[in-house]
Amino acid sequence: MGRLITPISIATLSLVALGLPAVAQETDQELRKEIKALQEGQKEIQKELAEIKRLLSTQRKAAPAGPNVKGKVFDLGDNPVKGEQTAKLTLVEFTDYQ
Repeated sequence: MGRLITPISIATLSLVALGLPAVAQETDQELRKEIKALQEGQKEIQKELAEIKRLLSTQRKAAPAGPNVKGKVFDLGDNPVKGEQTAKLTLVEFTDYQ
C-alpha cells in the first residue's frame, strides 16, 4: 500500500502543479481586464467632471449683472412700509397674486 500511495500522490501533485500556473495566468488576465475597465471608467468620469467645470465657469461669466440701483430713490407711494424712513437699506418686494 505504501508504494501505491506514493505514485498516486506524485501524479496528483504534478497535475495540480501543472494546472496552477494556468489558473493563475487566467486570474491575472481577468484582473488586468478589470483594472483596464476601471481605468477607462475613471478617465470618462474625469472628462465629464472637466466638462461640468467648464460649463459652470462659463455660466458664472455669462451671468448678467443686475441693474445698478445704488443710490437710487424709489417712490413707494402709499404702500405699507415697515421700519425707519432713514434706513440705509430698503428691501422692496414686488408680488402679483393674479
